[in-house]
Amino acid sequence: MRGANGYLHGSVLPTVVVVTLVMLMAMLGLLALWEHETLLFVRTQRLRQARADVESAALLYRLHPDDRTLTAGGGYLLYDSLPQSRLFVRREPWGLYELLHITTADSLLSVCRIVGAEPDPAQTLRYADARTAVTLAGSTYLQGILRLPQNGLVYGRVGADFYRGAPVAQGRIRRSAATLPAPSAEVVARIAALHAEAGRQPVTDELPDSLGVSFRDQTITLRLGTAEIGGCTLRGRIVLAADELRIDSTCRLEHLLVCARKITVGSGARIAAQLFARDTVVVEPRAVLEYPSGICAGRYAELGHRATADGYVIVRDTVRHRKMTASYRQSRTARVRGLLYADGAAHVQGIVAGRAELRQAVYFSPQGYYKDMLYDVALLENPATAQPLWHDGADTLRRKETVCVD
Repeated sequence: MRGANGYLHGSVLPTVVVVTLVMLMAMLGLLALWEHETLLFVRTQRLRQARADVESAALLYRLHPDDRTLTAGGGYLLYDSLPQSRLFVRREPWGLYELLHITTADSLLSVCRIVGAEPDPAQTLRYADARTAVTLAGSTYLQGILRLPQNGLVYGRVGADFYRGAPVAQGRIRRSAATLPAPSAEVVARIAALHAEAGRQPVTDELPDSLGVSFRDQTITLRLGTAEIGGCTLRGRIVLAADELRIDSTCRLEHLLVCARKITVGSGARIAAQLFARDTVVVEPRAVLEYPSGICAGRYAELGHRATADGYVIVRDTVRHRKMTASYRQSRTARVRGLLYADGAAHVQGIVAGRAELRQAVYFSPQGYYKDMLYDVALLENPATAQPLWHDGADTLRRKETVCVD
């Protein structure tokens, strides 16, 4: 109300001030919220663009792994007009796979992935040519292109179990070379260096219950003597070394390298690791090597009942035995996804989904053995599983991502 002189009473002034302050605070709050939303939008857009740039760089590397401009120290500029599109791409070996590191110029986003070679799913069998014929018996099923010795295929039997499959079309058969494809000399030297370096590490009494090492950090090596490990979780950039090692079903390994003279994966265990043994690897019944895993044995490897290896199994038995001795045994219920490379006498049954490269297939029965025999084997095409970087010339092969790691 107005007074007699026409002015407002002084008691109204505080109300006006309070209302003005409230309105001012509301306006400031709205401005702050708008600024926050704008910054969040800009950051979200930048992060989205950074992810797209990283995926573009990863695709370029997968298609052109031998392009040195991608991995140059000064980075790679995706778009000439956008300086923020510069990415730093770095690769390094991790077992028989590669670690692919990609980082944006502003370090907003950094990723690490394990990659292998792009598979050629049509090429399923390569059998060294010893001028013999390969015999099929039982429930054997072969897909894809088969590179076989000069005398090709014949259909036979093991005991009274004759071949029960359909005839293999001649158009799927190619002539193989006299020997298996040679492994990369660099890879062979790197495996030897892995064993040598592990042997120089001090022996530890026990493992931690849980240990994770980022692939952005330096490799940690843990060395045991002759040991059985269980009840622990190890993941990341770790090399686990031992003289003889048994891994039981309560142990969880993720993307490790394991090296020893002999390695045993206990029944029911589930691990993701690359196993490098100077002598022997045994995967007991119902054990699973999850993708991407691998086995690389110097003398002998074995997959037991319902065991699975997702990645690769390589046996390089360079010793020429006086009597027929198996270098590799795979149970009728076991499964390999990826590459099976056996430079020795290989008793192969069960499923191989990917590629098999065999010097000689031998079926060992209680009554004796059958040379150059594939018995109860399913050899399947598999475009999904990356191949290891094992062969000579693998540097030029297109890459396939296996898993994203931190």
